Amino acid sequence: MAENVTLKIWTPERTVMNKKVYRVVLPYSDKNLTVLENRAPTSLVINAGVLQILDENEKVKEWYFVDNGVADIADNVCQISTHHFIEHSHITADEALKLRDAEPENAVFYETIHHYLTAFEN
Repeated sequence: MAENVTLKIWTPERTVMNKKVYRVVLPYSDKNLTVLENRAPTSLVINAGVLQILDENEKVKEWYFVDNGVADIADNVCQISTHHFIEHSHITADEALKLRDAEPENAVFYETIHHYLTAFEN
């Protein structure tokens, strides 16, 4: 199988990603939503959480933290607009707590990051 889904992600500051992927998993509602080739067109609100890019073996190839935003999916293109986008290896649990306290308007996002990172450390 080829990488047939184009993933485009924007934050208010810049375009952070524009590439072909096999599948992408979005934080949606109380579950996740997997975007795969030929998925029905969908527009949805995504939650603060983890965005995962899967390889052809359904293994997580890359993962990122995203803040609330919107996703539009149509014609094998998944376009996401989000407030924040951070590669998991670019932030620690301690940094997330410091940012939570320094940016109260983004406290939920940084608390989500802290939760995920401490869950993986234990």
